[in-house]
Amino acid sequence: MAVVGGLIARAVGNQVASKLGELVKDEIALLWGFCDNVEGLREKMEDLDALMRDADDRLRRGERDGEAVGRWLAKYKSVAYDIEDMLDNLDATMLIEKTQSKVKLFFSGNNQLLQRSTIAHGMKTVREKIDKIEMEGKALNLVRHQATAEGSRNNETFAACSTEGMKTGMVGRDIEKEKIISLLLTSEANSDISIIPILGLGGAGKSTLAEAVLADKRVTVFDAQIWVHVSEQFDLRTIGSRIIRRLSSTINLDKCDLQLIHDNLEKVLSTTRYLIVLDDLWEEDGDNLEELKRMLQYGCKGSRIIVTTRSQRVVKALSTGFLAKEHKICPVAESDQISLDVLSPGDCWEVMKRRALGPDDDQSDLQVIGREIAAKCVGLPLVANALAQVMFERRTIEAWENIRDTKVGLGLREEQQNKTLECLMLSYSYMKLEFKMCFTYLAVFPKGFVMDQRHLIQQWTALGYIQSHDDGERCINYLLGMSFLHISRSSSVGPGPVHAKTSQKLTMHDLVHDLATVITSTEFLVLDANATKPRGSNRASYCRHARLINYQNQTKIFKDLPTTSRSLHFSYSGKLQLPQMAFSRSKYIRNLDVNGSSVQGQSTSSNLVLPSSIHKSKLLRYLDATALPIKSLPKSFHTLRYMQTLILSKCSLETLADNICCLDKLSYLDLSCNVSLTELPDSLGKLSKLSFLNLLGCSMLQELPESIYELTCLQHLDMSECHAIKKLPDKFGALLKLIFLNLSGCSKITKLPDNLKLQSLEHMNLSNCHELQNLPKDFGNLQRLGFLSLSECYKVSVLPKSFCQLVHLKSLDLSDCHELMKLPECFGNLFELDSLNLTSCCKLQVLPESFCKLSKLR
Repeated sequence: MAVVGGLIARAVGNQVASKLGELVKDEIALLWGFCDNVEGLREKMEDLDALMRDADDRLRRGERDGEAVGRWLAKYKSVAYDIEDMLDNLDATMLIEKTQSKVKLFFSGNNQLLQRSTIAHGMKTVREKIDKIEMEGKALNLVRHQATAEGSRNNETFAACSTEGMKTGMVGRDIEKEKIISLLLTSEANSDISIIPILGLGGAGKSTLAEAVLADKRVTVFDAQIWVHVSEQFDLRTIGSRIIRRLSSTINLDKCDLQLIHDNLEKVLSTTRYLIVLDDLWEEDGDNLEELKRMLQYGCKGSRIIVTTRSQRVVKALSTGFLAKEHKICPVAESDQISLDVLSPGDCWEVMKRRALGPDDDQSDLQVIGREIAAKCVGLPLVANALAQVMFERRTIEAWENIRDTKVGLGLREEQQNKTLECLMLSYSYMKLEFKMCFTYLAVFPKGFVMDQRHLIQQWTALGYIQSHDDGERCINYLLGMSFLHISRSSSVGPGPVHAKTSQKLTMHDLVHDLATVITSTEFLVLDANATKPRGSNRASYCRHARLINYQNQTKIFKDLPTTSRSLHFSYSGKLQLPQMAFSRSKYIRNLDVNGSSVQGQSTSSNLVLPSSIHKSKLLRYLDATALPIKSLPKSFHTLRYMQTLILSKCSLETLADNICCLDKLSYLDLSCNVSLTELPDSLGKLSKLSFLNLLGCSMLQELPESIYELTCLQHLDMSECHAIKKLPDKFGALLKLIFLNLSGCSKITKLPDNLKLQSLEHMNLSNCHELQNLPKDFGNLQRLGFLSLSECYKVSVLPKSFCQLVHLKSLDLSDCHELMKLPECFGNLFELDSLNLTSCCKLQVLPESFCKLSKLR
């Protein structure tokens, strides 16, 4: 497995070399005289990168010395991580020096002379290690490879921008699709609820087939179509909650036990003819599946359930129990069940051709090689899509021949899984260098986990894998194009439209998750609080990412946390009462996720706080403490000067200390649903890098601080359901970079400030602002506005004349504007308007003559 362990070494080295290049120009390197040492390290890293291209090629070709090369790369990766830790410590020391007195520094562990000596010694040590690694590389006959035109493609930007452009459709499954639709639509008079199983290997296209069925217009006869991704962690409460949220946004599921879930399902399903997809069902226990059927038995006649699974035993278990024997809810006859075979090489090539070939490609020569590559796909569409994206980016005969001839050996036991993962590994080996680490990081999440796109990008940024949000979006588009990620169908939280600015929910196919886990096998650790030994890496000292599972306040487990970890995630935990010294050993941690949203039996102790030892994690950049019932932050919290992302949603915050504004690197702050929070710090404007602020559901918040106009980088502001706010600060309009603004449900606001200069604003939601009288006269200054909702603004009677200057407006919702008398005469100047809702505008009698100019209007 040494080959696998070295796969991301070059990506780590590239990241560290970039940091070294930045540090050469840094103030502290100049002051402490480290420039020459840093420059020397950078040059060595670049020299080794030239050798690593040769090592990469050898791994990709599967040469005999692959194990030795893999071990060499693993050593290099370890040293690169040591350098990164040293650099971050140097940077942190500079921050501390700027904020503490010289006397305090001298008597603390941050004594400048001591730090200078320690870092100098560290540089000497890693330099010696690098020299040794360079010699070992030469002993392996590694030769310097300069970047080629092919290699330079790593600097290109992936072109796919929409999920529609990435869908290649199905091949070879038309008969199965028609059979399923027939089963869904026939026998509608039969009151039984039928289960339609789709069986097949992982990656065979079961989920894609189910998606194609749901997308067919013929199945719109169902009142609701609900998708639930189940995966290996079978949890009835989670399944029930997702179904309820899809059907009702008013039912409160906080601290809801299984019986309440059952009762609510009976309420919402009894009037619904549903089509539910249970995707990737693994559970084989008949009693658990009987309870699942009990939860779903209340649908109206003609309701249907599609189950995708890899196991015939699951289908047999669904056929047992009282409800099945009574034919109230059971699988269709065995002859009607769908069993997906692997695709033929010809069908695999059809899948690949749609994505891999451009209109100007030399079809004949490339197609011959393409068919040969298709034979390596083991008949799985998942593999075909991944390889096709690699081929699309390298559309030359030489490159395709290289892909055809490359072999990757993993040494796994199961033959089918081995072949599948080897093909997926081939796709990974050609992945853009800057995105490799982003992908492998996904192994920290459990299988079937629904990832929030925005949070994921923030975590990548905190780890230094990417430099900006735009880089993160490019990476996600790239991984979508590779079929390594896909947009979750189970992420809907309730009825209603979703705007494009809403963060996408993402999931990863189980086989792709297996790939990420194999690649990170030497860096990723699972700590089971119920186990005597950790799962995952058997060398915890090298661990970079850890997941703590089954935590039930077993405080001793924190002694097992690797000191080298960059990220720590809690999952499947029962309680989160954290000891005060929980993170005293975690000095290198960048990402900490103690999200309590899914915690069962969550402690509601009013004195629950984040442990005071959190300040020991001085490199912490990302903290998610969602749903922890904490009233305030630790006194030393403001010393976490690296903090970039702070998520305190659904906590019990009553106050936010003014010194939080010392976190001058903070760019993302989520305080949503803190219903006891009454005020924000007056010095909020000091957070000069803040670009995202979420105050949704802070219903007791009285006002925004006047200093908010100083947030010159603010792009996203959500104040929806802030019922107590009566007005916005006078200088609110000076937020020149604001793109997204949601004031929905701010029912006491009577007017917006004059002199609106929100020149970047694209999305504005004013729905349910019941007291809003009218819009400012200069509202037309918002010339980049594309989405505007004034729904249920009952007192708005006229739109200002300047409204017609909103020439880029595409969507306008004026529904339930009961006092609206007329539209401006020049309304037809809104040439880009393609969606307009005038429902229940009771006093609007006549439309302006110019209205007929709106040719795009739906």
